[in-house]
Amino acid sequence: MSIITPSLLLDHMRCVHKVWRDNHGPKAEFVGEANPFLKLLWDRGIQHEADVVAGFGFEYVDCGKGTESERIAQTNAALSNRVEYIYQGTLAHGNLFGIPDLLQFIDGEYVPIEIKSGSAGEGGDDISDGKPKKEYGVQLALYADILNKKGLNSSRRAFVIDKTGERVEYFLDAPMGARTPETMWELYHRIRADVEAALRDKLQNDPAMCGSCKDCGWYASCKSWAKENDDLTQLFYVGRTARDTIRRSLESGRIDDLIGRDLDAIVARKKADKAFLKGIGESTLAKMIARGRLLKSGGDPVMYDRFDFPDVGTELFFDIETDPTQDFVYLHGFWVRDRDGERFEHFTATEISPENEREFWKRSIDFMLSFDPDDVAIYYYSAYERTTYRQLQRKYPDVITEEALDALFVRANMIDLYSDFIIKSTDWPLGSYGIKAIAQYLGFKWRDETPSGALSIQWYNEYLTTGNEALLKRVLEYNEDDCKATLVVKDYLKQRVEAM
Repeated sequence: MSIITPSLLLDHMRCVHKVWRDNHGPKAEFVGEANPFLKLLWDRGIQHEADVVAGFGFEYVDCGKGTESERIAQTNAALSNRVEYIYQGTLAHGNLFGIPDLLQFIDGEYVPIEIKSGSAGEGGDDISDGKPKKEYGVQLALYADILNKKGLNSSRRAFVIDKTGERVEYFLDAPMGARTPETMWELYHRIRADVEAALRDKLQNDPAMCGSCKDCGWYASCKSWAKENDDLTQLFYVGRTARDTIRRSLESGRIDDLIGRDLDAIVARKKADKAFLKGIGESTLAKMIARGRLLKSGGDPVMYDRFDFPDVGTELFFDIETDPTQDFVYLHGFWVRDRDGERFEHFTATEISPENEREFWKRSIDFMLSFDPDDVAIYYYSAYERTTYRQLQRKYPDVITEEALDALFVRANMIDLYSDFIIKSTDWPLGSYGIKAIAQYLGFKWRDETPSGALSIQWYNEYLTTGNEALLKRVLEYNEDDCKATLVVKDYLKQRVEAM
């Protein structure tokens, strides 16, 4: 009998192939190296939980010590005695197993409570918009299911204590949103059934490449499979759903088979049969075919439209570094190119505190506003900087008004190279259009052999702990290289446009 745990359910939610591959895949191809960012996330979560528990203003029974069987026995005894609060209780029933952070006896039943270092709702700090986090909800539903089978929960209520310390209620029987009639309880049972089938080798599916794959120990294995099978998910912006839809309709998920098709014939069939390639429009198909042909040919990047780059005296190439485990922006970097030459400017927090975050964000804002708006162009790559600055404005509204910040980002000379140009007007012989993939394709090299934002977070936190200046130097060089990479991409695009 396969034991179902929250981690198995979460693995399936993040990648529907992982549970099967963990249990039935080629074990020799798994790389078990520790991911520093995931370890940091884990450590932050543990510390956050400890901080919350230390602040409890009530008595509780701690069932978190001893062997698994001892912990189960301690938990069952506490449940039988109707102890009001049980910390780290171990729940087991049939093939279900879980350890909720907290169990509370409320209105004649036990409800599970999870302590999270993130927000309780999707895209915000609460679920007032009716969008609870599915990963949290499915985990809580497993606990509620065990309690229900023990006759200790019938309401299917649950709670999350989020990063703000607020207790947010999850109604597991309620629709997840205005356009999502499925309840969290139904989602849990659907996912659980899939996990059980995958564990029994009854539910098999193929790998699919996506942006989060690099955090997985199966990354190299799945990437090799995708290459050997000429899989469509090697193409930029083609995920599992699109690949599987094409497979069903065209009876192949191979790049060569798609690019060899007559697009006009496919479109004509789509118009005649609404179920054929449902959800994939003509323009999307055309992009897939164009990107597939380019990836296969290895030809030069394609420029579809002109883009008029501003002729200004100063250019700023802008990149930030954040630590999502602490919801903290710690570095604002700029590569400056003006009539006097080039240089790196940065505004880096010296400690993790709201005062420090506010201060160095203000310096960054003041720096950008110090230039003549008609004689400066500011380049960045992707909407992340803009989104993060809007979040900072909500945290520190005294630094700059919402209207003034919006005015800064809507300037004609404030340019998101990825959103304004790369996505709209180009195609590349690459599976990723990220800054690292494109800049490296253009010949740029980061000074660090393994450049990544996750490592930057690790280095920065180690620097704060140890005071080791070499770590800070590594963080700054990484950000400086990100800024320079943005310059390299911009210069290449400008050169290509001018040659059109």
